[in-house]
Amino acid sequence: MKNNTSPLAKSFKIKFTPAIIALAIAVLALSVFGIVLSVVRIVKFGVHGLTDILKYPFLIAVALACIVIVVALLIKSEYIVDDKTFTSKYGLIKSRFALKDVTAIVLDTDTYKLTVKFGEEYCVLSLSKEWNEELVRAMLAANPNIDYSFTFAETDGKNK
Repeated sequence: MKNNTSPLAKSFKIKFTPAIIALAIAVLALSVFGIVLSVVRIVKFGVHGLTDILKYPFLIAVALACIVIVVALLIKSEYIVDDKTFTSKYGLIKSRFALKDVTAIVLDTDTYKLTVKFGEEYCVLSLSKEWNEELVRAMLAANPNIDYSFTFAETDGKNK
């Protein structure tokens, strides 16, 4: 298998919210339950027709696909910066952007999320706030023309 990433590439794990992790656990539990239920019904009642032949293997296949997708999402979700590209990987889904096309990076100081702008298009990155600066430095090292800025929440005078 060919690895397309540069040896100088830096990887940053995506930070999932507790709600996403709970949803992933629920999907995994329901998928395992679906597989167990299908196997128990096949063993207990057998397969007696075309609908049973189609129904049980289909349910098992869908449950296995859900398990593969969720596990891949939890294990292999990351941002990768190398000397020419910025790659976002969400499990089996991969998006690659040329760093020369990045025009600006904006850090929201309230949520600690980075917005990477590509002209009129943008993407919002969610990673641990300790890694924000390192990711920005890696991107700036590859393209020093990127404009890096911060956003600050407006205060109404009450939150001093």
